[in-house]
Amino acid sequence: MNKNSIIAILGIATSLAFADSKLPPVGTRVVDEKTGIEYVIVEVPTSIDGVIITTLEKVPTTRGARHRPLEPEATKRLHDGPVIVSSFFEASGRAEHASFGKAVQGSYLYTVSVTGRSEVVENEVADSGRILVKERRTFLASRDNLSLSKIDAAIALDTLPVEQVHDWCVQGCSAAAVISTYCGHPELGAGFASASAAIEGYYRVLKQIDGVSIRGFLGAFGVNVPDNVDGWASGQLAKIAKRELDSVHGVIQSIEGKSFLITYEQEASGKPLDISYRNEDGSPISDAEWEILRQANLFLDQDMVPNARCRVGDSWKVWADEVQDLFGIAGDGRAEGKIAVTRDDNQPNGDWTLRLSGTEIFFRSDTGTISGKMELKDGNGLVDARKASVKSLQATAEADLRTMNKKRHAMFFEFVKRFKGNANLRFTLTTQSIEKAK
Repeated sequence: MNKNSIIAILGIATSLAFADSKLPPVGTRVVDEKTGIEYVIVEVPTSIDGVIITTLEKVPTTRGARHRPLEPEATKRLHDGPVIVSSFFEASGRAEHASFGKAVQGSYLYTVSVTGRSEVVENEVADSGRILVKERRTFLASRDNLSLSKIDAAIALDTLPVEQVHDWCVQGCSAAAVISTYCGHPELGAGFASASAAIEGYYRVLKQIDGVSIRGFLGAFGVNVPDNVDGWASGQLAKIAKRELDSVHGVIQSIEGKSFLITYEQEASGKPLDISYRNEDGSPISDAEWEILRQANLFLDQDMVPNARCRVGDSWKVWADEVQDLFGIAGDGRAEGKIAVTRDDNQPNGDWTLRLSGTEIFFRSDTGTISGKMELKDGNGLVDARKASVKSLQATAEADLRTMNKKRHAMFFEFVKRFKGNANLRFTLTTQSIEKAK
């Protein structure tokens, strides 16, 4: 560990220790007087250059969201018994990590899969349009994985002060040549002028090979690149990954095996639907869990197919945030935009098919800033005609993920610091009964 890292760690540890002193002991529950939100004090370990620092944080035991108003008819389309809901997210592309004059490049494939058991435990609807629905969502599996291939390395001059050193040397030699000649030493002045010309020549050569693949550069001179170069490049990528993996290990997996109670409550027709999330055992909801939970939408059927009596050829628009179950894993915050949906031909068994048209979707963070953009290319879906309930949705998209949430997927975003082109995305969401899932 270098001196700067030690100083940084000591500074952070001192400030965090000062902040901790203001908080009550671990396990203490605190209610915010202004918002009425209950918090619990927990220990949070953080890794900085391999050093684990434990701090105290105030984490809410209940989190909330808001949905557009629903018609009471929407509750009739909820599933009768427990169902298995599975979501899958895939991102692929070419990434590069550059430092100290070299760039390690590779093709990546990053996947996230989450499977949960959903059960409606309470469903009440009043004549006024008041809705009260409670759901138990148990997350059976939650996994992410990153794989790399086609590893190579290249020269990256932009990570070194080459241009500044070049300018300084050329200017210095030119000035020395003028001064030497003026002082009656023309031979010394000619030497400095030759040195300046040589520097210019070396600089032109460097600029020509900047960004060139090391494999391709050596191959152009008939040099066969040994296999251990791939091993070296893979080792560099592994080192980059380890720094992040040590601090975020288990972030996605943290929700696995846990059960949450989700309450959907609407005061009356036309009023917003308030959604609250609480861990069944009363423990706090972490940021990682919250990012996955906020995608759980029991009313996806109503949102995706607003009219259960639609016909083949009918089209409608769906708000992106109402179907965030499908692609929420790719964005940080609330999705914005509208998706055009068309009912296509029916399946032989009577199931409807849906077609999703291309559109731009933006993600807005809790602070109100745009945190990402995604271009939905196309998609399709399958709907059970009996209750107009969604059985599956699939979509493909392109996105620039550099602005997305690094904290949630640090294992992935540490690799994808610079893109050559956009990332290719694929999403899948399926719902099926417990019996069919076995």
